[in-house]
Amino acid sequence: MLDSVRISLKVLNAAQLALIAAAALGLAWIGTAMLGAGPTADGAQRAAMTGARAFADAVDAELHGSVADARTVALLLRPGDPVLGEAERSTLLRDWLALNPRYGDAALIGADGSVRAAADPRRPGSSVARQPWFARARNAEVVIATQGDETAPFDVVLSLGMPGRSDRIQLRAGPTFLEIGPRLRRALDLPETIAFTVSGADGRLLAGTASAPWGEHRSASAPVQGGRELSSPGWVVTAYAPPSIAAGLLPNGRLLALALAVVGAAAGLGYAMGGRAAQPLQRLAQGEAGPDEAAASPVREIAALTEAVAGRSQSREAALALAGTGLDRIKGRLQTFEAMSGWTCWEIDPETRQVVWSDSDRTGTATASDHATDLSDLAEWFEPEDHALLDLTLDAARRADGPHDVVLRARADGAEPVPEAERRVLVRFLRAAGDGSRIHALSRAIEGGISETPSGLNEQRRNAILRRVTDGIVHDFNDVLTIVHANLATVRRRHGLNPEPARLVDAALAGATRGAALTRRMLGLVRGESEALAECDVGTSVEAALAFMGANVLRDVPVINRVPGDLPKVLCAERILELVLLNLAFHFRDHGLHGFAVGAAEEVTDTETGFGLPPGAYVRLLVASGQHEPGRTARTPCPGSLETVARLLEEIGAGWRPVSDGTGEDAFVAEIWLRAAERPPEQPALWYSTLRILLVESDSLVRASLAEALADLGHDVVQAASGEHALALLGESADYDAMIADQSMPVMTGLQLAATVVERHPDIRIILASPHGHLPAAARQFLQLDKPFRPDDLAAVLSAAAPQARAA
Repeated sequence: MLDSVRISLKVLNAAQLALIAAAALGLAWIGTAMLGAGPTADGAQRAAMTGARAFADAVDAELHGSVADARTVALLLRPGDPVLGEAERSTLLRDWLALNPRYGDAALIGADGSVRAAADPRRPGSSVARQPWFARARNAEVVIATQGDETAPFDVVLSLGMPGRSDRIQLRAGPTFLEIGPRLRRALDLPETIAFTVSGADGRLLAGTASAPWGEHRSASAPVQGGRELSSPGWVVTAYAPPSIAAGLLPNGRLLALALAVVGAAAGLGYAMGGRAAQPLQRLAQGEAGPDEAAASPVREIAALTEAVAGRSQSREAALALAGTGLDRIKGRLQTFEAMSGWTCWEIDPETRQVVWSDSDRTGTATASDHATDLSDLAEWFEPEDHALLDLTLDAARRADGPHDVVLRARADGAEPVPEAERRVLVRFLRAAGDGSRIHALSRAIEGGISETPSGLNEQRRNAILRRVTDGIVHDFNDVLTIVHANLATVRRRHGLNPEPARLVDAALAGATRGAALTRRMLGLVRGESEALAECDVGTSVEAALAFMGANVLRDVPVINRVPGDLPKVLCAERILELVLLNLAFHFRDHGLHGFAVGAAEEVTDTETGFGLPPGAYVRLLVASGQHEPGRTARTPCPGSLETVARLLEEIGAGWRPVSDGTGEDAFVAEIWLRAAERPPEQPALWYSTLRILLVESDSLVRASLAEALADLGHDVVQAASGEHALALLGESADYDAMIADQSMPVMTGLQLAATVVERHPDIRIILASPHGHLPAAARQFLQLDKPFRPDDLAAVLSAAAPQARAA
């Protein structure tokens, strides 16, 4: 028989580690070769992607530079200067092109499409009105128009004023405009073999060749963004990288030598570790000891093994400590949740009603342990009368998913009684995931009574959502009324209207004013704002109320309005005044009184009035009817109309004195005394000097209407479509006297823009435009313009923003 073969433990360990290293290296190499995505291929793809994105960014920069060049050309040509002739402008354009060879042509185009001046001597006198880009330029400030000619890939067209109504600058890019590949490759250290193409929105090549010079290649594409001013032109930049040189399945000499070195090192490490591990076993088998050791024995070896097992036990304790640290983090998050929301977290055993886990006790003090903090009966914390309700809710939470809410009364502690409303606790139960053996709960003390119950919270949430929706509707509706006001007033001032068209325009303006009053009433109704200190204009409110009553209540009864327009505002909500007049109208109609007349005057008394009002300034309203119309059948009187009027006026502290109620032969006569608000200080004389104004409004129709109104007042206007656009214009030039900004712009509100402009350009006077009551308290430091506004309001606020007014 053959003797058994003995293999050294050191050799066996070295062979094992060498085989493991060799297998790992082989699998890594085979996987890389089979996937075909080696380092070279990945590098080619990354180079293509980097080049495409960088080229697209460079095209964006070139386009923005072209817009800046067009503005420079506009300053050079001075289109509005009658002294400079068109021939001189053409000469200036040719000189400018000589200094900017990347452009093929430049032209000044009139609003009707006629070419006024051009570097190409054949173009002046021709028309571009039939070219496709001209129709697009009617509604845009900047247009990028691609051409079919290879020598001129695209045009940059800049409007010098209102799009569609002003002259334009046209810059035609030359054939080398987009040849930025060489300097891009040098800047990014890209291979010279990478090629680029630029395609238009219609697929036409604007730069580069139709296909890559290689059959197999790596490619990547990136869009040209354009930006807010240019919008996206729809161009796509594609970068092509040459095919990577695929490595074969067999490694080269250097890689093979490195692999053999790694395998040899692994074998040597295994041999050394195997020899060290074999020494204690050899001594144990032979009963020998080392130079610094006592004689080896099985007892000592067993002790060493015991220490190793103890080390493993300590490792488990360390793992448990890490788990405890995780529980600490969870507890910290729960404490943060409780501090922010006011809710306390619980875990309850529904069988025994025991509190298994809670982060805080009933009084809000934090516990010192993480688990089984109290183990007290949950029912002991609530009144005995509510125990049945608690059991019913716990049983429902065990049986069905979803939150289950219940309001329970906490037991009162201490000798002093606690009101029942302050002891209500809202508890929300939810079955834990799994078998439902645990119930999770959230509890929260209810403040202010039943309004904090789920239905009350839902009502508050619904009111908040309704307010946001209503504010948005009011803002849009006021924008529409602003457009109507601005355009009709401009037509009224700019054109001499005949009496009949002038009457129609005035009626439309009056309707817009009534619509503004309607939006204010809707806001007051939805917001539920206090009406005790509300102010209203008597003339505007009475006019709007009489128009409604004449159409819907009084109908054929004549209505007379004798309320002057110079009265001070009164401390009475507009809705209250309308309700008073409406109840009086019902009283007139039901008693067959013919005619409804309202007059008003300002009264200032130094003594008490006859019905208990203190001395002061008042607006006295006199409401009267005509006589009973013969043959007119009275309706069944609506009871309580005059009582309702008396209660409404009593709530706001106004006076009410009926002289005759109109139930007999006499007509109805009554007077109403409303407290007058303090008149605002006298405004300084209006300054009508020309201002340079930056108008910032996101709605293009509102912006165009306001620009027309401002230009009609004699001001120089520059328009911006957003806060970002306004800051860009201010970065180019801050030569503005005032800035009018809409508060409700997306991304950056008017107030946020104002805060930035005040810091950077403190000499510019800021005017915030918004519907009445929409601006926060922080906006009081700026001038305010309520939408919709009349031309007189616009002129007044601009007068306050004029440099002369500030100096005064």
